[in-house]
Amino acid sequence: MSRKLRIEVNLFRVLLAAALLAAASRPPAVAQANDDRFGPPGGGAGGVLSLSAAEAKEVAFLREEEKMARDLYRRLYAKWKLRVFDRISESEQRHFEAIGRLLTRFQLEDPAAGLPEGVFKDAALQTLYNELLAKGERSVKDALEAGVMVETADIGDLERALKSVVNPEVKRALTSLLQGSMNHLDTFESLIEVLNQ
Repeated sequence: MSRKLRIEVNLFRVLLAAALLAAASRPPAVAQANDDRFGPPGGGAGGVLSLSAAEAKEVAFLREEEKMARDLYRRLYAKWKLRVFDRISESEQRHFEAIGRLLTRFQLEDPAAGLPEGVFKDAALQTLYNELLAKGERSVKDALEAGVMVETADIGDLERALKSVVNPEVKRALTSLLQGSMNHLDTFESLIEVLNQ
């Protein structure tokens, strides 16, 4: 088999696996609309109405981190047209909105307010985005590996935050986001496995 044909076969496998995984992992319409799993809507009743300074800092950072993941996946979808990036960017948008509701509820400043796609206040997130975008635009495999790196970092940050957060609303929201990130990581790793076969 020629090198060109092997590349085309591998790309077909990735596209097929991405389509199958997207269809299999698509949440039902009811689950997509159930934003309460991330905590009550902004201004809703119930729960503690204040956060510690450490909790507020975590929530603000996670808002930008979710934006970074969403923006990166949108760019990688535009480059490679792999449905997995489109589907997961939609999920990251829901995560971004969930953190936004926490910011509104606890009357915290939104670090992502007014920022265009690919621009971040947090210098470390800006550097990470730039590096992962450059990597992800090199090849399909690099793009999937960039996804693994994003989700691995996100999982680590969420697990760290969950150790210090005591507010039950925030804890519930972050636990849900953690589960989503673990699912995204599994998806990217599965696609890389297919590509390596």
